Amino acid sequence: MTPTLSSIAEQLQQAGQSHLLGFVDQLDESELQSLLQQIAYLDLELVNQLFAKHGDANNPTSLNIDTTSNHDIMPPVALRLDEANTPSGVTRSQALAEGERLLRAGKVAALIVAGGQGSRLGFDKPKGMFPIGPVSQRTLFEMLANKIDALQRHYETTIPLLIMTSPSVHDETVSYFAEHDYFGLNDSIDFFCQGTLPVVDSRSGQILLQSPHIISVSPNGHGGMIEALVADKLLDKYQQAGIEHFFFGQIDNPLSPTCCPELTGFHSLTDSAVTLQAVAKQDAQDKTGNIVQMDGRIQMIEYTEMPMQLAAQTSPDGKLNFWAANIAVHIFQTSFLQQLAQDPTALPFHTAHKTVAHIDHLGNQIHPAKPNAIKFERFIFDALSVSPKTTVIEADRNLVFAAVKNQASASFNTVNTCQQAISTLHRNWLIAAGVQVDMSITVEIDPCWARNAQQVGERPDLPQTIKSDIFLTSASSTAR
Repeated sequence: MTPTLSSIAEQLQQAGQSHLLGFVDQLDESELQSLLQQIAYLDLELVNQLFAKHGDANNPTSLNIDTTSNHDIMPPVALRLDEANTPSGVTRSQALAEGERLLRAGKVAALIVAGGQGSRLGFDKPKGMFPIGPVSQRTLFEMLANKIDALQRHYETTIPLLIMTSPSVHDETVSYFAEHDYFGLNDSIDFFCQGTLPVVDSRSGQILLQSPHIISVSPNGHGGMIEALVADKLLDKYQQAGIEHFFFGQIDNPLSPTCCPELTGFHSLTDSAVTLQAVAKQDAQDKTGNIVQMDGRIQMIEYTEMPMQLAAQTSPDGKLNFWAANIAVHIFQTSFLQQLAQDPTALPFHTAHKTVAHIDHLGNQIHPAKPNAIKFERFIFDALSVSPKTTVIEADRNLVFAAVKNQASASFNTVNTCQQAISTLHRNWLIAAGVQVDMSITVEIDPCWARNAQQVGERPDLPQTIKSDIFLTSASSTAR
């Protein structure tokens, strides 16, 4: 049903947001209809409720609840790297066998969050299209697709790949995959788009306008994936297809262990609703979420909300007590995702105080010098608060984490540090297999050629010496 100006005006008046129609006399018919459609899509009652709960005109920089007050917080119960089995008694060999069984049986899917732009990298396209291969210049999307392809070939199975985009990158992402024939995954890939929420003024709660006919909105966070999966009927589709577990990862980490058999096996054999892969924090001020045990339950505390006296606590051997860093590598039971889908309040909203350009009531462009607006979002890790059972498995940071998030001027999570991590890992695989390769050589390995050190050592065409930068791929070994 096409919204009318009179019906929209009445809704806005009741919600105290009538300013959104302040420029209708200046709009042509297509602009007016676009604006009305945008407003009709809004949940005005929700927006006002969120601002009433989280907005604080007197203290606009402190919008989130202190999750650490009056709580019993401890390091998480976890399987550490130097341990052989989980508290549930599951061994690593058992976990690997179970994960491989599940992959062969087609019980595992991959869900990758890829809604970001590459703007922080100086890249004006979806971040997944950023060329990150240290030799091949494969994009993040291509490296992900190659991982799935390699797993499918090895286990003679199909692994559905679900990619969650955002409105700003959706069409370009889908077009990119179509142009590359979906990297051979066209029969097992789905794209779905997360929702958005309007951006509001931090003092008045009024929804901001980007232009006279465009409302300022922002993606509703990776926690919005539940709502988006339901909207596109993908959760039901894959549950009916027999998918029992969803691997969850983010596109900006090319070392993310997508559908890792061992991790999947631990998740299954411990009958966990959620399994988290953690790495040891490098120092107390690591800019990663903290996986903790809070009031007897595994929870996540963002680094911005973790009291420094807790973050800096050490054991007698000098190691951090709160060691577990979140790297956004999770596995979810499909049945648990369905449980979350049945409860719209399961994931709470968080707020972020941001600097957002907009137009004022006269139509003037405003470019604030300091934060002026509130964005609302949900985080998938808040599902931990209702998870019947959560398992934490530690992994070696060098094997599973090389995020690319920051500009080259930063000291961590840059393009350079990411490419170095990929090359170092792959070079170490070759060295372990007896290949002579100098530390100055840049190495990159296609997962269809080898997915780990063991497979490298099993290659019949393994070179004895590598003297120049090389990309080892299933088609051929390409030197640069």
